[in-house]
Amino acid sequence: MTRLDCSVVNCIYNTDRCCGKGDIMVDGSAAKTSRETCCSSFKEKKEGSAGNSCSCSPKENIKVNCKAQNCKFNDKDGCQCTADHIGIAGGNACHCTDTECASFCCE
Repeated sequence: MTRLDCSVVNCIYNTDRCCGKGDIMVDGSAAKTSRETCCSSFKEKKEGSAGNSCSCSPKENIKVNCKAQNCKFNDKDGCQCTADHIGIAGGNACHCTDTECASFCCE
């Protein structure tokens, strides 16, 4: 499991920079930079919704599935992130493409 810090505060799974989903998917199979990745698990928190809209409790350590084949942390056989700690960035994202894996490191 990977420790995840998430700054995408308007995602329904985000509570206090932690993810309540339990696992996420980082996309960007041909990415060469972090800006070419995204958290495809992102779901926008709609205006007027209070707090974390999902019934999951936030966790610091979650399973991170990863399609970014050029990232040094990607276990290509299992499409799993092997980093001890990553960050998902995106501030006020409206779409998953507005997010990124800030810890992406091209091989």
